[in-house]
Amino acid sequence: MTAATARARRQATALPDAALTVLVRADAVAVSGAVEGWDRSLRGHVAVALRHLGLQPAFA
Repeated sequence: MTAATARARRQATALPDAALTVLVRADAVAVSGAVEGWDRSLRGHVAVALRHLGLQPAFA
């Protein structure tokens, strides 16, 4: 999840299908919690990554 999120933020146009699938299928259970050193929850980062890709997260 963290790798797909980071990659979407860095290389949105070159995002592999597998990484996109991870982000799109993410739900509140899969992305709950925090990542040490990140300024918001993993769920928040997934939502930002999806928006960066032009998608609206289902859980936002």
